[in-house]
Amino acid sequence: MPPTSSAAAAASQPREHTVIESLQSLIVAFVLAMTFRGFVTEGFVIPTGSMAPTLLGQHKRLRSEQTGWEYAVGIDPRRPDTTLEGISDPMLGPEFVGSGTPKRNARTRMGDRILVLKSLYPFSAPHRYDVVVFKNPTNPNGEDGNYIKRLIGLPSESIWLVDGDVFAAPADSAEDDTRYAIQRKPEHVQRAVWRRVTSSDFFPREPERLDAYYRGVPWQGARWDTGPQPTYRCDTADPTVLEWDIRARVIDDWTPYNMLVHRAHGPQRVPVGDVRITGAVVPDQTGLDTRFELRTRNHVFQYRVGNGIAEVRYRSNAYDGTGPEEGWLGPGPIEIDPLPAGRPTALEFWHVDQAMALYVDGERVTELTYDWSPQVRLEHATGQMDDAATLVGLPAATVTEIRWRFSGSPLSLNHVNVDRDLFYRVDRLNEHARRNPTNPGFESMVASRTWARGTHPDARAVLGPDHFFMAGDNSTASSDSRLWGNPHPLVATQIDQTPFYVHRKLMLGKAWVVYFPAPYSAVDDGRAFIPDFGRLRFIR
Repeated sequence: MPPTSSAAAAASQPREHTVIESLQSLIVAFVLAMTFRGFVTEGFVIPTGSMAPTLLGQHKRLRSEQTGWEYAVGIDPRRPDTTLEGISDPMLGPEFVGSGTPKRNARTRMGDRILVLKSLYPFSAPHRYDVVVFKNPTNPNGEDGNYIKRLIGLPSESIWLVDGDVFAAPADSAEDDTRYAIQRKPEHVQRAVWRRVTSSDFFPREPERLDAYYRGVPWQGARWDTGPQPTYRCDTADPTVLEWDIRARVIDDWTPYNMLVHRAHGPQRVPVGDVRITGAVVPDQTGLDTRFELRTRNHVFQYRVGNGIAEVRYRSNAYDGTGPEEGWLGPGPIEIDPLPAGRPTALEFWHVDQAMALYVDGERVTELTYDWSPQVRLEHATGQMDDAATLVGLPAATVTEIRWRFSGSPLSLNHVNVDRDLFYRVDRLNEHARRNPTNPGFESMVASRTWARGTHPDARAVLGPDHFFMAGDNSTASSDSRLWGNPHPLVATQIDQTPFYVHRKLMLGKAWVVYFPAPYSAVDDGRAFIPDFGRLRFIR
């Protein structure tokens, strides 16, 4: 018997309800997704290398055939077919041109994909050294409308970048040099931003094939066997010195990521004195005493570990030639366990942000801070006595020297690494700072060839109550608050006319995690969709 019309209507009703409910669910899901995206978290793609190697833009990942070191080099998206000829192995240094050139061209990888917490800043003030996303004040609606940088200056402060470090004073005391104080990075941030210079685990397997003369590994010393090999060995208990050979490698702000961008005429490299040296010490017997010495900024910074003692101290080079205990400043020695025989002990020697720290097996056992003003810092860095305006931009008086002294036991050294800190560079403005109209009263701030904002006593970055100062970790290749210049007319008319700074209303959120690292293609010229899951990480 055929169904009646009422029965057919009843049968179709559940299907209609199912369609309507599905549409309602999709609409609710869409609204929730848009709400989540607008107010909680949102994904962004890193377009450039201004934050490298913390965050990577479009790049190629290479592995050295000489040392085995794996590293990224940024590429210009406008020239993706740039040849890799003539690049240097980062473990050997920029002088070894061609040592990093691979046999075959590597596939291009896209920039890191990150998640940004947008709900944080409406309820919690941004902190110094946060990595943040914000609207580009010079072009908020363009292809580069969203920027990501490290926040280094807070509202109502005056910022002065001196010898690579951040100094800050209250904005109402901007002209008083004595009010500026060094701004030290939290430990978790500092550990994330160390930049590897060399490692004993990565050395040339065939040095005879290098185009430049190879002096050997930078660490050298009488009665020391440093290879090249991963383990350095000394077979005497008599006093010995392992010394960093500055002829083989100078510790400076060279950034391997920029090799393709600055292939021929990159900026002059600047010596860096904020460094970390790490290594695992394995004494053959008890009684080993070791003293690590770092010479930079016309001072010697000394770390002692051994015979149940740990100590950090420093003194001026003016005391050279006096008694061995004359002129030292520091908190004094503390008691620790002696270095055990036959077992590795991990040591870390930190000198960064006008502070010294000594770590033993990952634990900070002693530290000291020193609070030089910008004037004093410039005098020690340049080795000259003059006003700060004259000293800015002068070359460093010396390069960083390292000596590691041992006595009391034969020993082996493993995993000896040298790292450097971020270095914020001094620069000058060019015409790009005036690509947007100059508002009345700001003409002198954006004049061509004047000092970049925050890098000179005549160009201190004096921030208002809603201003933030941003800088890229890759300072050599970063367009940031030092260089931006005039804001876009839309920003100037609706938010703020002040050049260089980021207004609070332009802040989008704190960068949280790299959730889809540098995707690449499975085939040449294919779509990049395979993430590098080994580099999933939180952003520090």
